[in-house]
Amino acid sequence: MTDADKQSAENKTSQTTKTGHKDVTKKNIEKTTAGKNTIKPAASNAIVFILIFFVSIATLGGLYLLWENQQQISIKQHLSSQRIDQQISTLKQQQSEITAQNEEQINNIHSSQENLRHNLTNLIRNNQHLRNDWLMAEAEYLIQLANHRLLLEKDVATALVALKAADTRLAEVADPALLNVRKILANDIQTLNNIPTIDLAGLSVTLSALSNNIPNLPLRTPDPKTHKINQAEKTPASSDIKNIQELPAAIWKDIKSLIIIRNHQKPLQPLLAPNQHFFLVQNLALLLEQSRLALLNGHNEIYHERLATTEKWIKLYFDTEHNVTRNMLASIAELQKFDIDPPLPDISSTFSAIKKYRTQGQRPEAPVAKVKEKS
Repeated sequence: MTDADKQSAENKTSQTTKTGHKDVTKKNIEKTTAGKNTIKPAASNAIVFILIFFVSIATLGGLYLLWENQQQISIKQHLSSQRIDQQISTLKQQQSEITAQNEEQINNIHSSQENLRHNLTNLIRNNQHLRNDWLMAEAEYLIQLANHRLLLEKDVATALVALKAADTRLAEVADPALLNVRKILANDIQTLNNIPTIDLAGLSVTLSALSNNIPNLPLRTPDPKTHKINQAEKTPASSDIKNIQELPAAIWKDIKSLIIIRNHQKPLQPLLAPNQHFFLVQNLALLLEQSRLALLNGHNEIYHERLATTEKWIKLYFDTEHNVTRNMLASIAELQKFDIDPPLPDISSTFSAIKKYRTQGQRPEAPVAKVKEKS
């Protein structure tokens, strides 16, 4: 750029500046003039602006407080919601724990019920086994008792009752494995039923009655009392002598009646003295007592031997035509018909079978019933 151009530009700028200053001065004069005319309206507007400013500030403060309150309320609601959610989660967790505990308790109860049911079943089974064991023990004892009564006391009736009671016990056990034992037992019961029963008490009472009746037996050779009774019972025939020719015959008849000759065809027993008759009665009573003791003890030979001796002495020393003697001899003959020691069966097989069943649990074989022979 040339210096002329620069000088031209500066001139233009200064002219512009001067023109601007003039315009500003003109405007300020106009404003001053207008301000003087409008002082009063401007003051009222300022008060309004101030009021508006304070109202705005108050409104803004209220809005701020309202916003802050809403924020606090929102924060509180958020915190409350968090607490509620936490409580709900806690409650859910507790509920789940309680549910798990309840399920565990229910499972434990079910398990306890199953154990109780199992234990009860075992208890019932054990009690059944225990009852069966008692029944088996009773049956074994009864069979052993029957063996002892039969072998030692020869008491068939008691042995039979004991065996029937043992069979009842075995029937209550209801074990099929006991069938062979009960079969052996039934055979023994039938064998004992075949043995004739003897009324030992009745026979003993009969022997005691015979012993008490021995003093009433009349002797074969009558004593003075018996002779007087027989003479009183006889009615002598009247012998009226009509003439002298019948006198010798009557005298001879009286003489023959004084002496009687009898042919006994056997030795006669001499008359017994009173003390001998006493001892004879005592000996006969002793023989009958020995027969009674032999009966109770089962000694068949002694029983029959004492009865035979008693019968022999009665026939030898007492009047066999008298009713008392005949009745006693008939009673003794009836007593001699009884066999007080019949052959007894061997029932030990039943005891062996049940003993084997209890100890080994094996089924015994049914043996052949044996009968004990009399020696």
